[in-house]
Amino acid sequence: MNICVLDLETSSFQANSGIILCAVIKTYGESTIKTYRADKYSNWKTNKSNNKSLVKDVINYLKNFDIIIWHNGEQFDKTFLTSQCVKYGLEPITRYVKSIDPCATARKHLRIGRNSLVSLIDFLDIPDKKTPIDYSHWLKASLDSNMNYIVDHCVADVISLEKVYKKVKCLIDKIDKRGSSF
Repeated sequence: MNICVLDLETSSFQANSGIILCAVIKTYGESTIKTYRADKYSNWKTNKSNNKSLVKDVINYLKNFDIIIWHNGEQFDKTFLTSQCVKYGLEPITRYVKSIDPCATARKHLRIGRNSLVSLIDFLDIPDKKTPIDYSHWLKASLDSNMNYIVDHCVADVISLEKVYKKVKCLIDKIDKRGSSF
């Protein structure tokens, strides 16, 4: 069973007014991390609003996995990526992908103030910390092509999320190629 950890950073919370700035996919339990940066695609300088090549590459890479771990992924990452697929006429594989969402698991089984990734990192005493969110970095990435902070943030999220999952997976009844049950 092939499992990955995924995080997206986008220019907006809505797919109809934003693009994917960065996607990071880490093979679960391995050191392999694949990073997709919008600024590395040939159309970035002239047509930033067209994210089709990045979305296509992400979707094609995700075909290697049976299950995706993503924090609040059912509510955000999955729907954003699916929206982009439909927009560009690509196969919306994330619509049907099996998922594990530590945020949903925490919401159902833990009594902590918030279920954000930073709250879970703190509560579970995970040494890797999330980088601070300063929305000016997203603006700079979107408009000025200053993407390094966004990419570093996304990589840190994936590494932390994998560790959060390792701690909360004891709360998941079963994990198989069909995904997980609470």
